[in-house]
Amino acid sequence: MKETQKSTILYYVQDENKKIQMEVLGMSMTFATKQLKPSDLNTRVGTLAGLKGIAPPDLSGEEKAPVLFCMPEIIIFSGIADKKLDEFLFSYKKIGLTPTDLKAVVTPKNINWTLYHLIRELSSERAQIERTVKRLSAAKKEKE
Repeated sequence: MKETQKSTILYYVQDENKKIQMEVLGMSMTFATKQLKPSDLNTRVGTLAGLKGIAPPDLSGEEKAPVLFCMPEIIIFSGIADKKLDEFLFSYKKIGLTPTDLKAVVTPKNINWTLYHLIRELSSERAQIERTVKRLSAAKKEKE
């Protein structure tokens, strides 16, 4: 019999009120919640999510987080069905939580990445999206 993956929300936020609201929202939807810490930066995402049976990869080539790295807010969803994820995000917005730019779902591709690697990838994607939006907005203004 296959063990089912526990629905978990991993997050890092600095605002104490936002932490409490994240915990309450997670509990209200019967999700486990886990607050991430800067000391987790060099830990694999799958390990942080509590996944079992993952072969330990060789992390010797993996870039380590700089000592003075300022960890950004991040939310990582693990084992949550799409419909439940949509419900969580809707509720998150409805209760007025400030947006968190970096969000991810645990996947077979990122399961062996360190949290630092995931943050770097998400930050890079976010910057690329923002550049594209800025470029499109400028092009639209030129046409007007």
